[in-house]
Amino acid sequence: MTAAVTADVTDRRPMEGMRVLDLTSNVAGPLACQVLVDLGAEVVKIEPPTGEAGRNIRSTIPGQEDLRPYFLPHHRGKKSVVLDLHDDGDVTRLLALADTADVFVQGFRPGVLDRLGLGADVLRRRNPRLVHASLSAFSGDGDQHLRPGIDALIQAESGLLTGLTRADGAPLLPAPTVVDACSGHVLAQAILAALLARERHGQGDAVEVALYDVAVSMQAPHITRQLHTVPEHAHLTETGRSSMAVAPSGPFRAADGWLMLFAYVPKHWNLLTEVLGRPDLRADPRFADQLERARHPVELAATLETALAAHTVAEWVELLTAAGVMASPVRGWSSVIGSAAFAEAELAVTVEAGGRTELAVRTPARYRGFTPGGVTPTPLLGEHTDDVLGAVRT
Repeated sequence: MTAAVTADVTDRRPMEGMRVLDLTSNVAGPLACQVLVDLGAEVVKIEPPTGEAGRNIRSTIPGQEDLRPYFLPHHRGKKSVVLDLHDDGDVTRLLALADTADVFVQGFRPGVLDRLGLGADVLRRRNPRLVHASLSAFSGDGDQHLRPGIDALIQAESGLLTGLTRADGAPLLPAPTVVDACSGHVLAQAILAALLARERHGQGDAVEVALYDVAVSMQAPHITRQLHTVPEHAHLTETGRSSMAVAPSGPFRAADGWLMLFAYVPKHWNLLTEVLGRPDLRADPRFADQLERARHPVELAATLETALAAHTVAEWVELLTAAGVMASPVRGWSSVIGSAAFAEAELAVTVEAGGRTELAVRTPARYRGFTPGGVTPTPLLGEHTDDVLGAVRT
């Protein structure tokens, strides 16, 4: 089931009438600008003659070679303008376009746009109300800020791969670009905060978001624990969640596969023991409270899995959910898009225009006061160059 994105005649999109220039690529920056599209902004995608990097990443599945899975979900409703920033005339055109913008979002390596005369100071002198947003791999004023980086590298550098290893010890890299996704939403939040400040105080601002900073903040409880742990106990991080008092938490075997179960909160633990028919476990000193359960993970898992062997994963999910305990099957992507949760959330959106139809995943926020923008398909490369540049072309 898909949800059709349609126009709303009672539109109250909060960024209606605002122009955003999107000079980012891949996932994080384009996702941030897709959020702004949904809020009503006119987002102009500035691309090199070869197209942005994400446009050129294709699916390798037979029959899907023309599908661009990194580009498609993050460019609904945008306009594409081709400018070659190695060409002085196109740099001049971009300067003139920035004079008309409310937001300028860029993801170039630090210093690149400054050398082209397109740095934040230059743009904001010309347009004091401009919000200039920069996305980088690392932050700070030292050499680290100059390092290149993408999601996978940042996951490794930031510790996000802690506990994720193959049987031979090699790091296991998750398929989703989780740092990019989180960074995109943080960047959108920072831009909106700067726009709110502009409305209150009259001037724009320069904001910066770094993938590394976001990745560390995603792990704040674990990094905080490590800040309070002497170095010789650093091995505590190797087991990830199990070094926290959150047991039972994670995957457990049921009759036909793995059940994802979370019942570490005392109330949920009590409910779990009732559903399992094992209220006696509450009196077992090894499982008497949250801390003791975490100190006896092997015994706890063995005890739970003995009881869970009585039913299938689907049966346990139904029983536990009805009782108020958090439980889920471990789904693959093909199962996700057919699930009740996916359908009821209407996460798949269909957009149509000019004989083109595209199916993508919507941004997560939902609004009662207006219908999100992004109601047209992703733009063809350079599709809107002439229309947008207009009089600024020389």
